Amino acid sequence: MKIITQLNLFEDHELGDLEKILMVLDGLPETDCFDKLEAKRKHGRKDYTIQSYFIAYIAKIVLQLETNQQLIRQLNMNSQLRQICGFETHGVKSKNGMIKLVHAPSKSSYSRFIQDLKEVCPDIEEWVLSGVHELYGLLPDFGVNLALDGKFIDSYATPYGKQKKKKDQRADLDADIGIKQRHHTNGTVTKEKHYGFRCHLIVDTTYELPVAWKVTSASKGEPTIAKRLIRNLSQTMLEKGKYLMADKGYSGSSLQNLLEEAPIVSIIDNPHKWKEDDTRQYLDTDLIYNQTGEVFWVDDSGQAIQLRYKGYDSSSDSLRYGFHPKYQDSRIFRLKRCVEPIIFNRVARDSKKFKRLYKKRTAVERVNGRLDRDFRFETHTIRGLTKMSLAVAMSFLVMIGFALGKVKTGQKTHLASWVV
Repeated sequence: MKIITQLNLFEDHELGDLEKILMVLDGLPETDCFDKLEAKRKHGRKDYTIQSYFIAYIAKIVLQLETNQQLIRQLNMNSQLRQICGFETHGVKSKNGMIKLVHAPSKSSYSRFIQDLKEVCPDIEEWVLSGVHELYGLLPDFGVNLALDGKFIDSYATPYGKQKKKKDQRADLDADIGIKQRHHTNGTVTKEKHYGFRCHLIVDTTYELPVAWKVTSASKGEPTIAKRLIRNLSQTMLEKGKYLMADKGYSGSSLQNLLEEAPIVSIIDNPHKWKEDDTRQYLDTDLIYNQTGEVFWVDDSGQAIQLRYKGYDSSSDSLRYGFHPKYQDSRIFRLKRCVEPIIFNRVARDSKKFKRLYKKRTAVERVNGRLDRDFRFETHTIRGLTKMSLAVAMSFLVMIGFALGKVKTGQKTHLASWVV
């Protein structure tokens, strides 16, 4: 009988799951979180170290396991995974005197570790940020182009937990309802209702990695949390950031003014609150403009001639417009941004540069997609804001650790991908 060899379904450059875990661990910066966790474990059995439990959590994320029970099952079946985590098989004497071999921690002991980990969640977030700052130092173009968005993380607990005053784990008393409006091309508006949480996220568009984030209940408004995120950016992030892209939900003078103080140029879509055919006169001149940012010169016969964007004048904080060469008119018009800052953006809305930069906003959507697909937030079983914040922070820790692991091996492309 011929032996049929197993076909290799993956390319040679595809990493195995255990290799991914090792690369994440190798890339993570130093931290004192383990000392704080060890201080919380004062009493009880200490069959395994805090580091072993933590590596097991990393393995749960990398292996895309949804529950703690699935992780414990994998640890009991996979000796190589236990070796990476540091779980050694040992004997435990039962009440009847028999010696039972134990390969991995029990579900209850792992759950107690998660409870301790929740209390040091801010330290985990600081750990991620230290890795982000390390990327700022290693990659010259990291953090130059940023994108901002909010992502709903739906909860599958009962939405009536608060009304019923349930205190058990079947209800989620921290989750609430958020509404998202979608404007369609035919002029209609639909509303989506989400029950759960929202992750407000700033990412680097070049490498598609997180820079700053905040997890809140679903009802928290995106512009409000966005301003808080920007205020909390470090000096390094503010100095290196050049452009920030966001959709029309973030349009507003308060957020734009905050960015300009940074100074970061906002590339935010205009919500188009005027009627489509409306135009406004620019001060007491022959110039008119629309909400798309297009500027026209009106001649004596009433004909509107569209002008071309000629660049930004920093000395007068104005946009320069002129005629197309075919009109043989060399006049330059300067439109002061203070007249209508939302429409007269520092990068003109009708320019090719604005359109090119705005396309980079899709990077944050791809990061949101990875959270759903690769980190299993579409089918999670997480309850509570603290636990959700921990899960998001740990996911970003894996992202940053894997990216740093690649950079340390000399790779500087596809840092957000699981392929090397």
